[in-house]
Amino acid sequence: MERRSRLSPEREAEIFATVERLVREHGYEKITMQQVATEAHTSTATLYRHWNGKPRLVVEAIRHRKPHPLDTVDTGSLRGDLLAGVGPMASTAPGDHELMAGIHNAARNDEELAQALREVLAAPLEQAVQAIIDRAAARGEIDSDAPGRRFIHELLLAPIAVRPMITGVHPDEAYLTAYIDAVILPSLGVRR
Repeated sequence: MERRSRLSPEREAEIFATVERLVREHGYEKITMQQVATEAHTSTATLYRHWNGKPRLVVEAIRHRKPHPLDTVDTGSLRGDLLAGVGPMASTAPGDHELMAGIHNAARNDEELAQALREVLAAPLEQAVQAIIDRAAARGEIDSDAPGRRFIHELLLAPIAVRPMITGVHPDEAYLTAYIDAVILPSLGVRR
């Protein structure tokens, strides 16, 4: 998407912070671009010019605040990369669970929001996980055609999204470490 004028990183961060606060306070469905513009002290034209609408603005605000830890991790081992990538998820999961659950629920009835979620959050996560797996295969830690390879990005999100629903408990680092050792690594053919 081409942008006509550039917002400074600080101004963009201010707008994103306003968006996240409004979504947390009112829910995705109830906020409007006019409300965001008013509270962020900007115009709706600026918001539409830069983000093309509420779905993309909200999803990019979430991505901006919390880039996924798997995007930049490279510890030199598959297990190390996975642990370094999901560890930060444990400390932020409780606060983010409500926010993301609300947005995912709204996406069930809003295809534009669902598409923005796939493009801005899901696709980069899948690419980051594939890069980790490719490096592990290049180092000889796993076979390049490991059977669980295509499911790993979904499996990594499962304990964060599902465990709180089933048990009411968010996964901590010990739980995620055990999960990686018992589920993720064996699905890639790693024997410990």
